[in-house]
Amino acid sequence: MKKNDELEELLSYKPSKEQRLMILAEVKETGQSIAEIADRYAMVPLFLKDENGMIEYKNEKMLAIEFGKRFPHRRFVTLEGPEKLE
Repeated sequence: MKKNDELEELLSYKPSKEQRLMILAEVKETGQSIAEIADRYAMVPLFLKDENGMIEYKNEKMLAIEFGKRFPHRRFVTLEGPEKLE
């Protein structure tokens, strides 16, 4: 995967050239990973839990806790399905 594609995936949008350079400069200055820095500028993904409490990411179902373990530098929001609200 190319770095531009990786950064776009982490941000959930296509960054401008200036933003890409700013993020990469911050990575170089701080020594943190691209994922850690990009998370500060990312659109937070929303996940709707199914009836079993699972969320879907890239056609893979998992628990929210599993997502957090696999992607420790990503923030995310989970929502209960309408059947849980009744």
